[in-house]
Amino acid sequence: MKLTPDTVQSVLDSLTEDLAVLDVRGVIVSVNSAWTNFPSEHGGTALDRAAVGENYLRAFRDAFGKGTKFVRAGRAISSVLTGARGKYSTEYPCDLPGGTRWFRLSVTALKTGRNTTGAVVSHSDITRRRLAELETRRLAVIDPMTGVLNRKAGLAYIRDRIKIARRRKESLTVCYIDLDNLKYVNDNYGHSEGDKTIRSAAKLMKKALRETDAICRLGGDEILLVLPDTTMDKSIHVLERLAGMIERRNERARIPWRLEYSYGLAEYSPGAKLTAEELVDMADRKMYKMKVSKKHKKGVN
Repeated sequence: MKLTPDTVQSVLDSLTEDLAVLDVRGVIVSVNSAWTNFPSEHGGTALDRAAVGENYLRAFRDAFGKGTKFVRAGRAISSVLTGARGKYSTEYPCDLPGGTRWFRLSVTALKTGRNTTGAVVSHSDITRRRLAELETRRLAVIDPMTGVLNRKAGLAYIRDRIKIARRRKESLTVCYIDLDNLKYVNDNYGHSEGDKTIRSAAKLMKKALRETDAICRLGGDEILLVLPDTTMDKSIHVLERLAGMIERRNERARIPWRLEYSYGLAEYSPGAKLTAEELVDMADRKMYKMKVSKKHKKGVN
């Protein structure tokens, strides 16, 4: 069965990907309707979707500039046209009037016998897949209740910061925080109210931190603050800011209990041989001492 040019065009137009056929020089000899309609569907932005008769390599350079990734991509496309490689593909983000979209660019050689006679260029919209992947990655490191780092991600962050502190000969302080009387809240007002208290505390702690600091929920009502390039003495400024925020919250809140917490500090000093887990454990033990001290002051054995 011999296909007519109109039949070939109909086949191309039936495909949802943006498709263009290039000759061996990189000149566009045919496109499908998705390619042609791309500018009108994206606020007039054409990118590299040049018209028939134009050189695709030139349009690609004009569209994506001289960034390292796109320079490599341009060279790879040329290598497909020269026959040095049979196929090339890459994924890239693009800021369009309707928001950022992700595309997969594929270039496949066309051959007659052993000779390369051109290539097919396709752009597939993979935004939905990429957003799903990004959300999966986010959920892997974020505590769903509070929106801060989870335990695994928090410990990984501390390990990275210890490496940086060791290299730069800096200090690193962690603050282990445990909310007081959360069991009382759960038992008397329900776990939903207890969860709300944890979220409120995490939100206040996040506001009290500097841009360079981090926060993670270790589990339950235990939260860890990570303060890079900070000694224990300097960390007091953060704790004072947090104490002020919580006090103001307690004064305004229309609830029959106060949000209170116990904490313990531990510092990584230049030259120390401490792991992330050991540093956190040191802060945990100091926090526990503060909690026990509070109970003794209240006359609780």
